[in-house]
Amino acid sequence: MKYYEVFISAENQGQADMILNPLLEKKLVTGGQFLYADARFLWKRKIHNMPGYVTITSFATEKYKDAVIKDISKTSAEEVPMIRFFEF
Repeated sequence: MKYYEVFISAENQGQADMILNPLLEKKLVTGGQFLYADARFLWKRKIHNMPGYVTITSFATEKYKDAVIKDISKTSAEEVPMIRFFEF
C-alpha cells in the first residue's frame, strides 16, 4: 500500500475548514495541519497577492487518493485547487 503526504490549497481559513472537515468526516485523510503565509501567484496573466493563504497538510493512502481529489474539487472555492501528493 502506498502512503501520501497531501498538500491542499485554500484562499483563507474558512475555505480550509470547508475542505478539510468533509475529508475527515468521510475518513479519507488522517488529519490536517494549517500552514499560513502570504502568497503571490500568476493567474490569468495577472499577479495576485493573497494575504493569509492557507496550505493544508494531511496524509492519505493510495486507496483514497481519487476520492480525496474528487471531494476537494467539489468543496474548494478555487477554480483550480492545488492538490499535491508526495509518496513516502
